[in-house]
Amino acid sequence: MHWLLQITKAVTYDLNDEQHLNEILKYYQKALQEALKVKKLALFTRQDKWKCLLNYGTDDNFLSQATNIITQLNREDQLAFDGWGENSIKFSVVRKNRILAYLIYDISFVPISERNDVKRFIETITSLIVVFYENKKIAEEKLKAAAELEVARQMQNMLFPDSLPDNDDVEFHANYLPHAEVGGDYYDYIQLNPDEFVFCMADVSGKGVPAALLMSNFQANLHAHLSASSSLTELINMLNEKVYKSAKGEKFITFFIARFNIKTKELHYVNAGHNPPFLIHDKVVYMLNEGTTGLGMFEQLPFVNPGKVYVPDNAMLICYTDGVTDTENDEENEFGVERLREFLVANLHTSRIEALHKLLINTLISFKQARNFTDDITLLSCRFKGKKV
Repeated sequence: MHWLLQITKAVTYDLNDEQHLNEILKYYQKALQEALKVKKLALFTRQDKWKCLLNYGTDDNFLSQATNIITQLNREDQLAFDGWGENSIKFSVVRKNRILAYLIYDISFVPISERNDVKRFIETITSLIVVFYENKKIAEEKLKAAAELEVARQMQNMLFPDSLPDNDDVEFHANYLPHAEVGGDYYDYIQLNPDEFVFCMADVSGKGVPAALLMSNFQANLHAHLSASSSLTELINMLNEKVYKSAKGEKFITFFIARFNIKTKELHYVNAGHNPPFLIHDKVVYMLNEGTTGLGMFEQLPFVNPGKVYVPDNAMLICYTDGVTDTENDEENEFGVERLREFLVANLHTSRIEALHKLLINTLISFKQARNFTDDITLLSCRFKGKKV
């Protein structure tokens, strides 16, 4: 009990990883070697590969032979080692059908009447230490993964514009509600010259860090080639080529991009497989769906049909990702495009777009009932004030 208490205390020490493990193994060895008279012992654990975590009373030949045998074992195999003859006891630590460790030890110096009790103690305390060691590794891996996700999240947030215009000509507002730490949604606003600007929205298939990395690469290509492209058609073809090469055809990006001229009030756009934005004026609804397929689906786009519309004064354009329309309630009914259309028409004259977005998000929260959102939700809307002549 004394040594069990010492080992348990060592588990709770606040030390760095190597010191912590060494302290635990120190008490473990003392308990077995001094108190229980275990003269030979070798404990093997698996990280990237099997290694001997602790051994004493052994020689180099033994370690080499035992390591080779253990390395070649499959999960279902039994450890067959006869290096110490009939006195060697083999024990494996198993967790969730996975072998975490092998222990080989010799208790020939322990009185026969006490061997069963000693054997149970050794194997119990060994399991405690190995499982603790495994849990510590898992915790460290989770911390590392969390740190990587945080970096990816910060990287993704850097893709979004710092601010959106709200002036005499237009009022923009955006909301991004990630489903997880990192998602694949993206929106942007780029001023080309005093009279023209571009805005866009995109959604990468899949989630997590790979989606964020692909979107980061996509945003860089968009900014690099936007000004040099003679038309949206040329830009879309170039972006498709870049996405296809980066994703090797395994992922794709839905994308909507529009170029607006404040003086002519013409909006040129291409919808590459994205949810069609709504352009609404006096309860008349236009669906901006002209364009092409999602980017990266094909090495070359099969067609590009750019769209062009005249935007009346006080019209409003709403871009969104499929996290909005795919929201489901307890009956597995989707919010859908038609409900979104009805909501927007009914609330078209909300004083500020920010208030409209807040109302829509609250509507989605109410609609989904007890269910969770299953995807990122991104909104980008613009009210065209039309005061400039």
